[in-house]
Amino acid sequence: MEEQSILSKDFPTKLKQLRNSKGWSQGQLANQIGIEANRVSKYERGVLWPTLELMVRIAKAFNVSVDYLVRDDRDIAINKIQNQQLLQQLEQLDDLPKQYQETLVSVLEAFIKRYQLEKLVQS
Repeated sequence: MEEQSILSKDFPTKLKQLRNSKGWSQGQLANQIGIEANRVSKYERGVLWPTLELMVRIAKAFNVSVDYLVRDDRDIAINKIQNQQLLQQLEQLDDLPKQYQETLVSVLEAFIKRYQLEKLVQS
């Protein structure tokens, strides 16, 4: 039985991108994971969500983790941040006025570009 999931809103897009990267039609993917082709279409449109068992088969077909399929890309990016102090400060940014957020983004971009330029010069 399939139910609407609270998991990744990115899943339909990820599924379609993975399928296209293999050059598979929806029917070919359906054959790989043992379902009807019309269900692949519904998964890619976000109309239906696969069961956990089917999610495992999809992950195996594409050689990716189930975690990759079910988590939003933003969550994955946040979990890559190792510096806890930086992470805590980033979490507080949503509370700032939009003007302050835009200023901080500009400052961060400038620091990152400067660092990248320094690396190029040192190479």
